[in-house]
Amino acid sequence: MRTLLLLTLCVSTGALAIARGGTLYIRSTDAALLKEPKAKAPMVMKLARGTEVIWNGPSDKDKQWQEVMVMGKKGFVRITELSPHKPQLELDSSSGKPMSAEAFASSGAATKDGDMGRGSPQRSPSNSAAAAELIYVEELNKAKATPEALEAKELELRGP
Repeated sequence: MRTLLLLTLCVSTGALAIARGGTLYIRSTDAALLKEPKAKAPMVMKLARGTEVIWNGPSDKDKQWQEVMVMGKKGFVRITELSPHKPQLELDSSSGKPMSAEAFASSGAATKDGDMGRGSPQRSPSNSAAAAELIYVEELNKAKATPEALEAKELELRGP
């Protein structure tokens, strides 16, 4: 039910306006293409971030699993592994130069100040809410995260 709601949300916002046979991309760094729509199914192959796949629709058994074809092989991946857009490189806020997601994460820029290490419990959003938030941020970043916009925001945050 959550997946159906998420797909409806994505389609209604235009974020996942794709028909069967359309192209989607792998969003994580190390996704697994599985033989069946279940977590313990045999792996067909590993899929790298940005891998182009052909979407064949959700599994009849479990809607969180999506059937895809890649390099002539059919299999299943979780819906959270798919994106309608090819993953982009993150931008280094100091130089404005593109950098890989791995380099961005290890730089510490991806960590959140404030509640880290204070022992305060974090509320976890539902899968569909988290996915909707990720899609929103992805779309917002594409539209607004230009090197110029990042530099202007950095200057704004520094103050006079």
